[in-house]
Amino acid sequence: MNPKFLDTTLRDGEQTPGIVLKPEDKVEIAKAIDGLGVDFMEIGSAISSAGEREAIKKICDEKKKGNLNALLLSFARIKKEDITYALNCGVDGVFLVAPTSDIHIKDKLNTTRENVKETITECIEFCKSNGLTVDLCCEDGSRSDINFLKEILNLAVELKIDRLTIADTVGKATDEKISEIFGVLSPVAKSKILLGVHCHDDFGLATANTITAAKNGADVVDVTINGLGERAGNAPLEEVASALKFLYNYDVSIDFKKILTVSKYIEKITGIGIARNKAIVGENAFTHGAGIHVDGILKNPATYEAINPENFNTERKFVLGKLMGRKTVMNVLEEMNIKANDEQFTEIFKKLQFMADKGTRITNFDVRQVANTMLNLSEKREILLKGLTAFSGYVTQPMASVTLLVNGEEKRAISIGNGPVDAAINAIRNICKDIPFEFIGYHVDAISGGSEAGVQVEIKLRSKGKTISARGVGTDIVLASVEAFLNGLNLIVSG
Repeated sequence: MNPKFLDTTLRDGEQTPGIVLKPEDKVEIAKAIDGLGVDFMEIGSAISSAGEREAIKKICDEKKKGNLNALLLSFARIKKEDITYALNCGVDGVFLVAPTSDIHIKDKLNTTRENVKETITECIEFCKSNGLTVDLCCEDGSRSDINFLKEILNLAVELKIDRLTIADTVGKATDEKISEIFGVLSPVAKSKILLGVHCHDDFGLATANTITAAKNGADVVDVTINGLGERAGNAPLEEVASALKFLYNYDVSIDFKKILTVSKYIEKITGIGIARNKAIVGENAFTHGAGIHVDGILKNPATYEAINPENFNTERKFVLGKLMGRKTVMNVLEEMNIKANDEQFTEIFKKLQFMADKGTRITNFDVRQVANTMLNLSEKREILLKGLTAFSGYVTQPMASVTLLVNGEEKRAISIGNGPVDAAINAIRNICKDIPFEFIGYHVDAISGGSEAGVQVEIKLRSKGKTISARGVGTDIVLASVEAFLNGLNLIVSG
């Protein structure tokens, strides 16, 4: 089976509290998501506002230029006004939402089932006469009378629309309920119409329910990037696609190599952070800390890894902390080409354990410093800070001037940024542009309270398939950040 994917990040996902997207943002997001290989995209709700219509039109223009492949849909209620707005934006079709549960029909619309069916018929005929494809969504379908859902399905088949979607609007469906609904509807639909499923995550069951629907006959799965959506969100694309592909061996057309890149981009542009322990795309998804796990991974990754990180164009990471084992530290030393005998290694390991037990966040740079001290090795730093000036203000563009000694040669750069730290980092990037690396993590901790508090900055860089970490400490966050960054770059250039 080859399940189709309908991404609704730009409609249901944008309803996440706190997200506000400009038209140009939505265009770029549409391009990124389309690049994953989704079949359909619900790109907004044309009835909502002039700004929303502007965004929808811009996205449709991109498709006319040949820059998008997915079928583009606008959300619409069962109202001709909504459909007309969508039609005027140039979409391919509508995601036509009709309440089907008694609680919605009676309490929200104050109408009857028969009236709902009549309105659906009128709206679908209007859509078809104007050349729009129709995905009829049964709002609150998971709480609807199954016999009424069958009536709606038969109506959809009779009217020859493209898809009928069952929505678990409040995320209250169970595995048994989803199995029942699609077990009943799938034989009726057969090859006459595609069935879709649209799950919310109020009980943390969105992914599981979406998979269950697919196993019971759903042809189309509705998802969002990072599980964005109202309240607790929607079924996450990355989880649904991965489960279907790697657990159930479905033929999934999603480009898994791009998932992490798109996920991080959506996180950045929406401002909605991804939990570290989030499946597939969280920072810890392929990270191992406990010594016994690292030992197993080094012998055979399958011992503690359900999915090969290479499937997502990333690599596994080992973290250093109070639960680290000897194999973890040994692996880091080997990557740094630092050799120690058994006695020396034991002393290095004990020192790092002591630091971790005291609450220190251990980085690759700490390991090198401890090893250099224990082994009486001189530390060669190819990149040294000679000068730094950074400033920002209420109406002033943050700017920084950085002077470095790189292999004894003095180099200087001036850059702007979103703040003084970003400006300083950008200046160093300009000076060190020949060093291959990717900046993948930045974390700040206050060491003490008050406005005079010291800070500890930890950065993570990726270079040549390896992730390294380094930190800087001080009362000035710009200086601490620059120290951490330069410590990391020195680790990279020293091999």
